[in-house]
Amino acid sequence: MAILVTGAGGFIGSHLVRRLLKLDHDVHILARPESMLERIADVLPKLKRHDGDMTDEEGLKRCIDKAKPDGIFHLAASNIQTGKRAPDEDVITTNILGMARLLGAAKDLPYDFFIHAGSFLEYGMKRKPMAEGDVCEPAELYSMSKLAATLLAAAAGRSLKKPTLTFRIFTPYGAKMQRGRIIEQIVRCSLANEDIPLTQPTVTRDFLYVGDIVDLFIEGMEKAKTHAGEIFNAGSGQSTTLGTVVDEVFAQTKSKSTVKWNSFPPVLYDTATCQADMTKTFAAFRWRPAHTLAQGLSETIQSFSTHP
Repeated sequence: MAILVTGAGGFIGSHLVRRLLKLDHDVHILARPESMLERIADVLPKLKRHDGDMTDEEGLKRCIDKAKPDGIFHLAASNIQTGKRAPDEDVITTNILGMARLLGAAKDLPYDFFIHAGSFLEYGMKRKPMAEGDVCEPAELYSMSKLAATLLAAAAGRSLKKPTLTFRIFTPYGAKMQRGRIIEQIVRCSLANEDIPLTQPTVTRDFLYVGDIVDLFIEGMEKAKTHAGEIFNAGSGQSTTLGTVVDEVFAQTKSKSTVKWNSFPPVLYDTATCQADMTKTFAAFRWRPAHTLAQGLSETIQSFSTHP
């Protein structure tokens, strides 16, 4: 299949394009001209690159016309300042208008799937496992913009009968993850035997290994028409404390690091019950997470040790 991936240079996107190439798909990516794409530098010759970004309506149309994709994975999103635009403007333009423009550019295309990477942050702070039918109460601009993008995808599925699907991804981790993410910081500092500044040990996340996310995306390709416009959680279904993560990483790395708990206050979505309700996803998909936390951390630690 001809498949277009936005956000291919990102953490999850870099793993996704490699898997698609292994499956012998014709992979097209949309990237800004100035993007370095370090995470996928080794496979760039196998990809068909189209210059443009989510703010460039005409560029999106040209990309769609050239690629004529049978399916689209939309992972591009902004959560930081880009170029000369202010941070808020970039988040709104990329995440909300970008989704609207991409859906518009592809509206006449008879694609088999359009899979959007949503975020658990769309739910806001909950004191119980988060389910797709919950009222969403996002706490800041990024999560608000992600919710708006999810609703746009869902509307295209319902009103236009397009095979759009959103996976609300809980906390992802693995090789090539962003600097400063919780597990990245814990693993990196542990391997260097450096002090680790963290918030409270009781803060939880529902961690999901990146390879498992890609597995779910791949099955989503075949199920999008059946579940057009629907939203599904992508999590492990387990709530794990930061203290548990630290203990497991220390056990595997034999680190001499010291954790500096309460180095900074919790963020808005730090709770003791961050957990995905996976009932709907497990009912609709064969997929189950293949990695336990210990297995996923082992692979992550190995990747950091090989490519520090």
